[in-house]
Amino acid sequence: MRTLIVLAFLLFSPTYLGEVNESDITVLQVNTQWNKQHNIDLNNLMGCEVEFAWLEEQSQSFQKQVQTVPIVIIYHKNKPVKQWSADLSFRLNVDLQEIQQVIDKL
Repeated sequence: MRTLIVLAFLLFSPTYLGEVNESDITVLQVNTQWNKQHNIDLNNLMGCEVEFAWLEEQSQSFQKQVQTVPIVIIYHKNKPVKQWSADLSFRLNVDLQEIQQVIDKL
């Protein structure tokens, strides 16, 4: 009888147990056309939406905030959580595993 009650509880319990919805986390990469050779492939990241934007197509206020490109920003529920920016070589020195670790902690 106890097994039947536990089984019924598991079958009818809510499936959401504190999991983060994939759409809650967005990884955005911003770069410029003249620096496109330094884009990094973020498509293998799991548990997030990956987006890309050209800096030239963004608003003037956003463009003024970006100092170097490319830049990768992680958003959780539309709020920036972590950011990586390129150095003076205009290359982003970040490993996909490092980005994935931040995503996994959210």
